[in-house]
Amino acid sequence: MNFLNLFQFVFRCLTAAMGFYYLLKQKYKIMGSLILILALSFLPEFSNWFMGITIDPYSIIIYLIVLFMALFLGSSLCYYDRYSWWDRTIHVLSGVGFVGFGAAIIKTNADSKKAVILLFGFTFSVTLHIIWEVLEYVSDCLSHGNAQRWQKIHSSVNHVSEKALQPAGLVDTMNDTICCMTGAAAAAAVWWFFI
Repeated sequence: MNFLNLFQFVFRCLTAAMGFYYLLKQKYKIMGSLILILALSFLPEFSNWFMGITIDPYSIIIYLIVLFMALFLGSSLCYYDRYSWWDRTIHVLSGVGFVGFGAAIIKTNADSKKAVILLFGFTFSVTLHIIWEVLEYVSDCLSHGNAQRWQKIHSSVNHVSEKALQPAGLVDTMNDTICCMTGAAAAAAVWWFFI
């Protein structure tokens, strides 16, 4: 068993065990997050089985870490509220990880040039991030949440003055986008040497 398979196996077992624990504790919202994490953890395998897209092990590991950090620690255990840097870290890591997903998709066409592969990886990563931001917005609208930090009760927007020209939610979204683009650009630069 290679490291990736072991990592995925342990990740899924721990996620399932925590889901069962929170079921017994009757904390269904947290359990729901863990079920979603468990289901999404199979996405890399499904892309390989159904579309022939093989994602590199490092990007898969980063993807699983981002899932856990965002959905369980961030949302369910309120790490977004506890640590002002939590959201930015997730967006940088997702930028890094999704470049590998984008490169894997374009590499299925063997005639692609390296620059095109990396450009696609970068834009794919940023596009996934934008979709994530839209989902945060929809989630806030439907559940009256604060994923986009539009309420000034969150530690990560305390730096926004009351006289700021832009609302806190926009500042959060733009900071998240910049962090994702930075991570994606850094990952594309590193990938240049591996393709």
